[in-house]
This record gives sequence, C-alpha cells and structure tokens, in this order.
Amino acid sequence: MGGRGEGRAGLGARWEALPPPDAGERRAGGGSSGGGSSCGIGSGSSCGIGSGSSGSGSSGSSGGAWAWGRGQRAPPRAEGPADRSAAAGAASARGSLLSPSLLAMGNGLSDQTPILSSLPSFQSFHIVILGLDCAGKTTVLYRLQFNEFVNTVPTKGFNTEKIKVTLGNSKTVTFHFWDVGGQEKLRPLWKSYTRCTDGIVFVVDSVDVERMEEAKTELHKITRISENQGVPVLIIANKQDLRNSLSLSEIEKMLAMSELSSSTPWHLQPTCAIIGDGLKEGLEKLHDMIIKRRKMLRQQKKKR
Repeated sequence: MGGRGEGRAGLGARWEALPPPDAGERRAGGGSSGGGSSCGIGSGSSCGIGSGSSGSGSSGSSGGAWAWGRGQRAPPRAEGPADRSAAAGAASARGSLLSPSLLAMGNGLSDQTPILSSLPSFQSFHIVILGLDCAGKTTVLYRLQFNEFVNTVPTKGFNTEKIKVTLGNSKTVTFHFWDVGGQEKLRPLWKSYTRCTDGIVFVVDSVDVERMEEAKTELHKITRISENQGVPVLIIANKQDLRNSLSLSEIEKMLAMSELSSSTPWHLQPTCAIIGDGLKEGLEKLHDMIIKRRKMLRQQKKKR
C-alpha cells in the first residue's frame, strides 16, 4: 500500500538534481507547468518571489540573464534613454531575450514602479512533506491533487504541487506542497526545504515496524532545528487499512511524541493514502495549528 515508492514523472514539477527552494542564483529558463512551481521561487514559498515559474530569458555571451530572487544580480543597465535602442540591438546580436526596458533597469529601480507592486498576492501555505522512503509521501500528494490513486515511482529529488483543498467549514485553502525524497542520502537536505515553511507533514508507514526507530530519529532531528521551533507538525500514520498495521497509541509511543519540544504543536492522524481516508481531516488539524501559531506570533510582535 502506498505504492512502496514515491514520485511520478510528468506530474506538476519534478526535480532530480534536488535544488533547495531557497537556493541562491539561478539562470532564467522555462518554468514548470501544471500546478507545481519551479524551485524556490514558487508562489507557495515564503522565501522566494514569482508566480510559479522562473524567468523567461536566456543566457547570452556576456554572462546571460538572471532570474530575480534573493542573492541574484540585476540585468545590466543602459545609462540613458538614448542608449536603450543601442543596448537592445546589442542584446539581440548576442542572442539575448532581454527587452530594452529590462536592460534600462538595474541600479535605477528607485525610478521605476516597485517590482513587487505588480505581483499578485498569494495566500497559500508552504508545506513540506517528509518521511522515510516508501512511507507513501508521493501517494499522499497525488491523492490530494487528483482525488484518485496514482501509481508512483521512488522520488529522487522532489515533487511540488499547489493544491486547493476545501476544509470542513467549506473554506477553500491553498497548500503549496513540497514532497522531498526520503532516501537516506537525501535526508540531510530536508532542512533546506523546511526554511520559512508554515507546516511539516511527516508520513510514517504503519506497517514498517523495523524502521519505526529510524523514523523517530529523523522526525526528532528535523523538529529540533532552530528554524523549525514552533512549526506545526502533522504526523500521518499511513497504511492503517492493513491488518498488521500498528495502532495510533503504539505509533505515538514508538515515535516518542511526548519527547518533542513543548513549542512544537503536533497531531497524529490515521490515514490510508490509496483511498484518501483521513487526509482531509489531517489537513484541517494542520491548518488550525498554523492559524493558531500565526495569531500567537502576531500577539508577541505587538507586545514588543
């Protein structure tokens, strides 16, 4: 159950090189299609900017165009209006797709309309899906996306999808999910995906008793990172439909949930990702924890 593997090529945005969502410079290129977004500058990531794809420019002989983002440099600037046509011609000769208006920007941003003012505002929650390999993370992701079972393959990098979910109070909430591969060699990179996240979904295989201790180690390791202090955690006990699955009380004890930091809100949710049982209920709990944390942070900010 759960597919014994995760990931599916062609769905949303899938990366195998594993660039983290907060990576530094990126060359502008074609963005992803569908509900997913390109790495780190998608609408669901509070660390980056963009509407779901990276820039549309191509590199030229003088260093090329660069996507706008944290730690990235601006395109070259023409010195005056009279130089714009010449700059555009030079760019065309180099094979660059930069427009004259972009070439005229650079250090003159103070004279232009603020770039962020033209971008739409986003209300989506940035959620990272973690867990050991074969726990059913990608099955959970695409069950939520398509409301049907999707046969998956092991995720070598990550999958990302922007999904609208209707909660119990008939309110539609948008979650931007990052499903990261759970192989042992990829786990040290998990912390790169949890920066600025609103919540963490940790998927556990309820049948895999032998690796429950390993799952416990990874869960406690990721929640103890200073940047993740206070971030809500939804633990999904997957494959609860199987006869030999552990009970919730057994899983809670084996994962040592009582030993998590008192500042970390968590909820353990029984699910079956193949048919979708328990997923919506789990997301409602996660949403409630996120909203509660945001209110608390606002109150703390007012007191300062």
